[in-house]
Amino acid sequence: MCGGVSEWRKIAATASSYGVTVCPHWFHDLHAHLVAATTNARYVEFFPDDQVLNFRRLIDTQLKMKDGMLILPKTPGLGFGFDEKAVARYGLNDGKLVWKVLKAK
Repeated sequence: MCGGVSEWRKIAATASSYGVTVCPHWFHDLHAHLVAATTNARYVEFFPDDQVLNFRRLIDTQLKMKDGMLILPKTPGLGFGFDEKAVARYGLNDGKLVWKVLKAK
């Protein structure tokens, strides 16, 4: 990611003003949503396992594929949450909690 979602959208808008198509790579769990919401974006680099994109080990839901197309989740937000056990396993810990669960009011 190049500074976050807002920054990516600015880059895509600038590219669009020059007639350039954008195709993000690496983080398909986020980029699939950005491509779907951006008129001049076309493709998402997708890794079907966690050998290249090990972030997939930390989330509780994986994108599904059908007929070569990624299927976006219908749930709010990005469609995934974090697997707390995986975060605890892979997270850095300097003696303090590295993960805090916020409860909805």
